[in-house]
Amino acid sequence: MSISSPILAKDPLFESVPRTRHEGLNCESFRKSCVDFHWHFHPEIELIHIRQGRGVRYIGRSMEPYFPGDFCLIGANVPHAFGSSPSERRGAEWIVGQFLPEIWGEAFWSLPETRRIVAMLKRAQRGIRFEGRDTLPCLKIFAKIGDLAPGAPRLAAWLELLDRLAHGKGQRDLNATAHTAITVDARLQSVLGWIEEHAADPSLTQSAAAQTVHLSPQAFCRFFRARTGRPFHRYISEVRVARACSGLLHSDASVSEIAYESGFNNLANFNRRFREITGCPPRDYRRMNGGVSPSECGIP
Repeated sequence: MSISSPILAKDPLFESVPRTRHEGLNCESFRKSCVDFHWHFHPEIELIHIRQGRGVRYIGRSMEPYFPGDFCLIGANVPHAFGSSPSERRGAEWIVGQFLPEIWGEAFWSLPETRRIVAMLKRAQRGIRFEGRDTLPCLKIFAKIGDLAPGAPRLAAWLELLDRLAHGKGQRDLNATAHTAITVDARLQSVLGWIEEHAADPSLTQSAAAQTVHLSPQAFCRFFRARTGRPFHRYISEVRVARACSGLLHSDASVSEIAYESGFNNLANFNRRFREITGCPPRDYRRMNGGVSPSECGIP
C-alpha cells in the first residue's frame, strides 16, 4: 500500500557503497538485535531478504509491515528503510545484495538473453516484492552468494538469481508509479569520488576535501554533514573500515597489513574504529565470516 507518512516526507540521506565500484557486487548478511531505521537511497539496485524479524518497510511511497521471508528488489536511488517494531527487538537477520548495472556494460544489457532482467530492473523503480513458490530456489541461491569470493562464479550466481526472479510469477509492485530519481548534489558526488580515490592515504584531511569543492573548512563541515547525515571523519572511517572488511574476508593478509592498506596509520586506531563501526574486533570479524554469529556481531 502507498500512504502518507511523516517519515516519507523527510529527505532521505545519500549512502555511498564503494564496494560495488571495486567488485561489481556487494552481498552481505547481517544479524543484530533489531533493524535500525535508516531512511536513505543510493544508485545501486538492491535486493533484500528478511530472514528473521518483523517491523515496517518503507520503499518509495509504500509503507507495509514486513515479516520473515520478505523479499524485495529496490531500484536505483529509490529511498527506503526497514525498521523493527518496538516489540521485536529479540533478533533480526537479513541478506542484502547491491550492484550497479552500468558496471557490467551497456552491450551486456542489450543482449536478447537479458531483456527480461532489464525489464524487471526498470520496474524496480516502483519497488518489487517477490512472493510464492517461485522464490524458494531464488532464496537458496541468494543465501549462497555471500559465501562466494568475488569473481566470475559469484557474478554468474547473481546473474542466475536475477534471471530466475525475472521469470518468476510471484511479483508485486509496491508503488503505482516509478519513483522519480533523486538528483544528488554534484559537489557531493565530486567529493565522494575524491574520497574513494584518496581514502587509503592516512594524511587525508577535511581541509583537502573542502578544497576540491571550493568551500572553506567550516562551510564544508556543515555541507557534508547535512548531505550525508554524518561528520566527515566518521564517513572516512566508514569507508576505510568497509575496505578493511573486504580485505579480512577475501585475503590472507594480516590484520595490520589490511589496516595500513585501508588508510589507518596505526593499529590501535584501526582496532578502535573497526570495533566502533562493526561492533566487533577485526579478528573476530574474520573468524566469524563477517560477523554473522549468535553474538550479533555485524555491520550496522
